[in-house]
Amino acid sequence: MKAAFLATLLMCSGCSDACQNTVASRIASPDGIHVAVLFQRDCGATTGFSTQISILDADDKPSGGGNAFVADDDHGVATVGEWEGSWAETKWLSPERLLIRYAAKSRLFKQKARVSGVNITYQMVGG
Repeated sequence: MKAAFLATLLMCSGCSDACQNTVASRIASPDGIHVAVLFQRDCGATTGFSTQISILDADDKPSGGGNAFVADDDHGVATVGEWEGSWAETKWLSPERLLIRYAAKSRLFKQKARVSGVNITYQMVGG
């Protein structure tokens, strides 16, 4: 049992998240407690860019995938933002309410209704 655990540790010692996050926008909530961070996630040549949004504490940076919203442009079908992922934007409606607008025809992978005490509303834009 102990040997299997050590073998797993050794095998994964070189493992790391090969994906990179590039922040496109960071908007503080009206009370300054949270931020909505919109970022592009690039996981290498075999995948396209994705647009991801996380709701974080004010001083945090995104690590890993988005905790609220994840989408891509479905191989060029949806409108793309300046960051090369499917277009989206965020707007705080109150300290506990966030609006996420995203491009029609985006392929959605995550669309949470509530994260870290913040209620999220979604609006598809375009046709």
